[in-house]
Amino acid sequence: MMTAGASLSPTRTLPGARKGLRKRQRHHYVLAFLLVLPAMAFIGVFIAYPFVQGIYRSFFNYNGGNLNQFIGIQNYIDLFKDPLVGPSFLNVFILTSALVIQSVVVAFVAAWLIHHLSSERLKYLFRVLVMLPAVVPTIVGFLLWTEFLSPDGAVNQVLGGLGLGFLQGDWLGDPNRVIIGLIIVGFPWLNGINTLLFLAALGEIPNEIYDSARLDRAGRGRILWNIEIPAVMAQASVLMVLAIVIGLQSYENVYVMTGGGPFNSSNVPGLILFKNAFGYGRFGYASAIGVVLFIVIAAVLLLGSWLRKRARNAF
Repeated sequence: MMTAGASLSPTRTLPGARKGLRKRQRHHYVLAFLLVLPAMAFIGVFIAYPFVQGIYRSFFNYNGGNLNQFIGIQNYIDLFKDPLVGPSFLNVFILTSALVIQSVVVAFVAAWLIHHLSSERLKYLFRVLVMLPAVVPTIVGFLLWTEFLSPDGAVNQVLGGLGLGFLQGDWLGDPNRVIIGLIIVGFPWLNGINTLLFLAALGEIPNEIYDSARLDRAGRGRILWNIEIPAVMAQASVLMVLAIVIGLQSYENVYVMTGGGPFNSSNVPGLILFKNAFGYGRFGYASAIGVVLFIVIAAVLLLGSWLRKRARNAF
């Protein structure tokens, strides 16, 4: 009979038990690795390998076929001498800044207004309505807005009806207006998914916090600034990063609506990359543009991360 003093300590394990535990852990690690392996293989084949190949091809005069001549950094020299590249980066920064405002600020305002509706039926109705634009295919939306922004389109007719005829013009055919026209696309810029994300974050705020704020006689503005905006900052940060990444590399709207015109005034780097690769067969030069665009996106994201850390430390 084992006495109480001779009983095994709960922290001590027999050698055989330890060996069995290690064996089970190894089996778990192997199983986890095997489960993750298909995803890792997919990322390696379809993301990592093309990325490395793009960097490699940027040092060659490569036409996608039999021409594959090493030219060093000549593609990068040509890129910085290209008169279209500099203005295209300015255009994409303007369009991306507008996209960030649309994706974060407009979505939050819509979510805040829906959140404070007193009727649950109205809340449900507006949640459905903000998702309706997502049903329309993106390319169809671009084609519709191309008609809306034409000289005799809906935008100019609305401006004329409001007595703002002096603002009418060819929004996609005037080099001085085309970027503004591209920003107008999608008005009122309701992103349903972003709005629902903000709504979910606002819905997580306990009612007790609102009750305490009202007892302290806090107004709507103070509640918004001190309670609601901090509650959605995590979502806002993620959506801002996504908007920056999407905006800086996007070109589909410009390709469909203006083709980079008029007179190359609406070019963006992604469109120049596409034209050089699939229009002119300059795959090496297009790869160099892609590498520079990647560096710019990475730098912007790192700067944004640093600024967010500084802001958190300041508060």
